[in-house]
Amino acid sequence: MDRWSSRVPWISWGLLAAVATLLALSALWVAFEPAGDETSEAASTIARQRGVLGFLGAGLGLLAAIVSAIPFRRGERWAWYALWLFPLAIGAVAARMLIDQFPLWSYYGLLAVLAIAALLIPVRRFVRPPG
Repeated sequence: MDRWSSRVPWISWGLLAAVATLLALSALWVAFEPAGDETSEAASTIARQRGVLGFLGAGLGLLAAIVSAIPFRRGERWAWYALWLFPLAIGAVAARMLIDQFPLWSYYGLLAVLAIAALLIPVRRFVRPPG
């Protein structure tokens, strides 16, 4: 098997990298969103936590984009398994937003669905039948 035949289709890794980039950008928006006039201690604490969570989300998105663009693109099996954490985390965020009736749940839900689709496109390459 030559070097090129082991690569993952561009639609799979490209879609996953795009979803990861969108997540990173939206998380940065959360991190840098103006806090407004935070007068109470509780509101100030929540604003700081929102910033920390935004940076964590941006880091997850950047990591997923790098893993999908390099090792996953090359067809490395560990990357495919590791990247399943990405749509699970986004899906959990979407589910929590839906429970809290936060209107952006559908955006994160769509990102999770797209990430799952991107991981399922090359599924036969990574999951081999026993034997």
